[in-house]
Amino acid sequence: MIKKVLVIEDSKIINNIIKKELSKQNLKVEQAFTLKEAIEALSKHTFHLIILDLHLPDGEGSELIANIQSLTKTKVVVLTSFEHDELREELFNYGILDYIIKDKNLLYSINEIVKIIHSLTVHTQDHILVIDDSKFICKQIKTILEPRNYKVDTAYNAKSALEKLKKNSFQLIILDMELPDMHGLKLLELIRKEKSYIDIPIIVLSGTATPDIVRNVLKNGANDYIKKPFVFEEFILKIDLWIDYFEKDRQLKKKTQELEFINTNLEKLVEEEIQKNREKEKFLLLHSRHAQMGELISMIAHQWRQPLNAINTAVGVIDFKIKRNSLDEETTSRIIHDIQHYVNHLSSTIDDFREFFKPKKEKQLTNLEIISTKALFLLKHSLQDKHIEVTLHVKEVEEIYSYENELIQVIINLLKNAQDALIEKNIKNPKIIIDIKKTSLSICDNAGGIPKEFQEKIFDPYFSTKEEKQGTGLGLYICKIIVEKHCNGTIKQKNTKNGACFSITLPELYKEI
Repeated sequence: MIKKVLVIEDSKIINNIIKKELSKQNLKVEQAFTLKEAIEALSKHTFHLIILDLHLPDGEGSELIANIQSLTKTKVVVLTSFEHDELREELFNYGILDYIIKDKNLLYSINEIVKIIHSLTVHTQDHILVIDDSKFICKQIKTILEPRNYKVDTAYNAKSALEKLKKNSFQLIILDMELPDMHGLKLLELIRKEKSYIDIPIIVLSGTATPDIVRNVLKNGANDYIKKPFVFEEFILKIDLWIDYFEKDRQLKKKTQELEFINTNLEKLVEEEIQKNREKEKFLLLHSRHAQMGELISMIAHQWRQPLNAINTAVGVIDFKIKRNSLDEETTSRIIHDIQHYVNHLSSTIDDFREFFKPKKEKQLTNLEIISTKALFLLKHSLQDKHIEVTLHVKEVEEIYSYENELIQVIINLLKNAQDALIEKNIKNPKIIIDIKKTSLSICDNAGGIPKEFQEKIFDPYFSTKEEKQGTGLGLYICKIIVEKHCNGTIKQKNTKNGACFSITLPELYKEI
């Protein structure tokens, strides 16, 4: 990880530009303008990267490289206007990361440095196997590659190479042709026969490079060919290129396999997701039904309160007259008749609610006026007790072919939400207006509307604008499922100057049947 950088450059302008650009990469940058300042800085601090100019006022920057203990830990990028091929090769032999020539576009040169830093920061340590009987070559390659964050393993013969391939995972193989126990071509063939090694890039190193040899090597499975003695910079570029190719090829094959799996199993995956959504929907509908049970009991209680009070009064009259011995046959008959009337009313109320909550899986011919009237009947006493004025405007009505009970559930939910908002905000002269035109319906209140930050979320499951424990957050979500999925309609909400307004549009009859 590159965190701390030392810039050694005698030009203050260039040094300051480099510091400014590298600081943008969240790097801690220190500056030295002379060889003496550089040596002093290196004696006091440890740096992860050195940007080095070769010509300094009091000496040669290249002198520092020989004194740095480990170029694997302290990495060096040469940034200079001095072109010298022999020195360039020598510095690469020491293990510098790059030799960049300053040109007129300094920012481009700095951008190259940033690329190197980025590569070293995010790059995983790729594993390279060098198969060469020359210990000098192996050491030379390690010196070049290890500062670049590569892990280099060596094998001096074919047997050792095959053993290491079995034990480790490699991203690149560098192969010499002349091995003590086997020719490189034979080893190349053996490697390519193994399925697990078939995609590993192989670069062949050889002292001879006739067209026939190169062609033979490439046809037998090598990816590239480098002639000894190699040019360090060319060698590094090819290593980086093939490592990058291996990673991109691996990622491409992985994505291809994923796509092939998806394509092969697409129908099954889609069916599984549909089934999951169905199960989730069933669960939420059940949850919503459970949440409505409390409201159902409340509505029944409103409907029963008056007849129960009347029955209680009638029983009290009978009791009073019995105690006074003044109960006559006519009075008894009249009171019994009244009690029977009230009991029938109670029974009728249960039948009305039972009919509504009875699941009906088949569509039927109905219209929005019938649906709204039934919903209002079930909520009549609750709305009257809260002194909420409800107005139903029917401009024009058309028949629809849909699930009547489910749509009654939607209207009740919207009316209950409007009622709760009016009570919660303590609105004077609370009003709910229902407008019906053909197959469209709107329910509006004068409770001030839904806050803007909530409007996009109100149809989400488990989202509620009510206080905790007062709402499940399923009501409007279930309404949306019923209207849009079950009944093929649309449900929307907007705020008017007075309050919230919900609109429902259902398909016309000829489109649904």
